Amino acid sequence: MNEQELAGKIVHHLNGGLGAIKQGTSYQLQSARQRALDRYREAPQPLFGLAWAGDVAFRVAESRYFNARSLLALGLLILSLIAATYWQVVIQANDIAEIDASLLTDDLPINAYLDNNFEAWLKRSSQ
Repeated sequence: MNEQELAGKIVHHLNGGLGAIKQGTSYQLQSARQRALDRYREAPQPLFGLAWAGDVAFRVAESRYFNARSLLALGLLILSLIAATYWQVVIQANDIAEIDASLLTDDLPINAYLDNNFEAWLKRSSQ
């Protein structure tokens, strides 16, 4: 059975019950159908947003927990974490550079080259 045959059977079945419907009910059905067709013919309203399956973007954006304040707070938190990480890396690199420069220019005292704990560890491990 193809679509045309199926549509014909449905139309025949629906038309068969037309005689049993009251005049007022028929008029209400006809006016409801006309209103539905008028709304269908209207220009579609444009929606702004991402077109995700299930309209997820709209639901998330309309959530009471997901608003401009929380986005701003989250952005500031991420930015501060990035800045703190960068600052730590720069400070550590500067400390290492200062130690290397001091070693190369012989500005460190001789005790800086000696590791007394290493000698103690060697004595303990050899026993």
